[in-house]
Amino acid sequence: MKYRTVGIFAHIDSGKTTLTERILFEAGKISAVGSIEDGNTESDSLQEEIDRGISIRTTFHSLPWNTNFGEFRIQLVDTPGHIDFRNQVTDLLPAMETAIVVLEAGTVVQSQARLVIEELTKASVPMVFFINKLDRFGDDYLDTLVSLEEILGGAPVALFQKDELGKLEYYFQHPSAFPKTVKEELISWSDDLMISSWNDPSGQTDFSMIGLHTGPKAGKLYPVYGGSAKTGEGVRELLDLVLWTEPKETEDPSSLALPMLVLSRRTNPEFGRYAVVYPTRDIRLDEIQSLWKQLLTNGEENSTRRAKGNSIEENPFHFLDPETEETLTTLQKGKLVFLKNHLDLVLLPAKSVVQTNGLPSEEEGPPSDRSQSPFSVVLEPDESSEKEFWLCRLEELVWEDPGYVLQNKEDTGQLVLLGRGELHLEIGIRRVMERTEKKLNFSSINIAKLEHLKKMSHKVALEHRAFEDQKSSGALIAVLEDTADFSKHIAFEVSLPEEVKNSIETSFLEACLHGFYGEEVVGLRLRVLSYEMPKGDVQITLTLLKVAILAGVKELFPSNTYLVGPLTEIEVMVDADHLGVVLSDLSRRNAKVVSIEEAVAGKSHLKANAPAQNLLGFSGALRNMTKGIGISWERTAFTYEFHAVLKE
Repeated sequence: MKYRTVGIFAHIDSGKTTLTERILFEAGKISAVGSIEDGNTESDSLQEEIDRGISIRTTFHSLPWNTNFGEFRIQLVDTPGHIDFRNQVTDLLPAMETAIVVLEAGTVVQSQARLVIEELTKASVPMVFFINKLDRFGDDYLDTLVSLEEILGGAPVALFQKDELGKLEYYFQHPSAFPKTVKEELISWSDDLMISSWNDPSGQTDFSMIGLHTGPKAGKLYPVYGGSAKTGEGVRELLDLVLWTEPKETEDPSSLALPMLVLSRRTNPEFGRYAVVYPTRDIRLDEIQSLWKQLLTNGEENSTRRAKGNSIEENPFHFLDPETEETLTTLQKGKLVFLKNHLDLVLLPAKSVVQTNGLPSEEEGPPSDRSQSPFSVVLEPDESSEKEFWLCRLEELVWEDPGYVLQNKEDTGQLVLLGRGELHLEIGIRRVMERTEKKLNFSSINIAKLEHLKKMSHKVALEHRAFEDQKSSGALIAVLEDTADFSKHIAFEVSLPEEVKNSIETSFLEACLHGFYGEEVVGLRLRVLSYEMPKGDVQITLTLLKVAILAGVKELFPSNTYLVGPLTEIEVMVDADHLGVVLSDLSRRNAKVVSIEEAVAGKSHLKANAPAQNLLGFSGALRNMTKGIGISWERTAFTYEFHAVLKE
């Protein structure tokens, strides 16, 4: 039995979950096809997914599939399409062997699909494309292929066509029915295949099938099928094509990690926290334990751990079969398994399983590619005695989805939850509050703001006197200037005692905490040119110096900073009849329209950008304005290169 991990990726509402449902039906895993409208699909089991009709959590399905070239076990991974849950998509890529990218007929390749294609290309994951909804749009997929070619930088090969009766036929099943040019496209990416084909005039070897087998893995061939996930047309043929293409070879991790990759994390009421794990090679449990012991005996950190008397469990590994939940003692390469969480293990999505060196797993820190979100909510239990209850619930949420970050404000008793977007936070809070009568108060969504220093270079003389001018801070000459980013720096161009340097630095950073608009000031540097320290009590001098810096620096903020916040890029697909009211709503939100293009079937494709704070609630408003059929996609970022000016 060959295992193949296949991910399904797409823009929101393109038909990923419908395709997953149809595949499960065709494989005999379910007896009837569920629908998103009825809320009875296999993938969308969370109440929030059923209520909203969107996928918010990656799901894993195992199904048998027989072909004339072998028996397979497909491990199907249905991923969320909304941008707020993009981290779940990128977490899967190191272990993904083949990708099905679902595109929607009747339109160009949409934004989230474009991002996914770029990520898959970067991760060298072979891609097979499926143009969905041909039952609705018929032959209207030329725009899709043209925009796909622009993204890929190479021509995709359409391997489906209509026969004389108007029924779709597919190359892999009926290669002789296709024109010679298609066969040429399947080998033209490889000089070796071209030469071999020329040297075989009798045509005994079908090099087009060899090219179709190896081209996607080489990143040189992009096969495209079309059909309908809803009716099932082309779905069986799609799976045969996917399994024929050569899969990506996953790499073994470094010697500092175990040979298994974490795809996702979950919580089960019966056996608690666990991770979905992809073994990168065949390995027995006793081999894992032996490797584990070797890792524990290497390195200074582990020696420190043993010196502290921290206990090391002989076997922190408990593997379960996902289908039977039986304990496993042997892991097969590529066969997904469950690994129960343990204190001695770090199970971070997109990373190899590693040991904690005796530290709590959260102290290992998040992956370096997880930047902090500008979106947050403040949470406060209705009863202070219930704080531990809510902490546990929130920690479970963060465990499952590391896209959330939880902060515990001990001084105020409040909790702060950061998420990747408005929808991400809204759904997270709803999930935490499910199935309990306890009350949790939460604020509206807060969006990060900063004050950015305008381009300037201002020389200042800072001094403060007290005690009837008897005491002085001394004269500090400095230059306040802008930096090339959102950072804050202090530079000394004169030699000073360490306590003076510390006082100047802490005073400067304190002055930057609250600017003219009440936000943290960034993008500035203080260059200290000279300082004349007076004689007398050093402590009094340093105190006065702090006052001089606080007052002097703050005096410059009112006319030299502007308020900035995250910028949101938005794309809207809407019926032309509703375009006017959508544009009016965006105008009220101070959005800048970038482009409006006419799409198919009377739809308009609108691109705009606006400050993120102005677009809160836009997705819901769009649904109301368009009677539920308007679709939006939003990407928010907050960097020096990508931000919105709020006040100046």
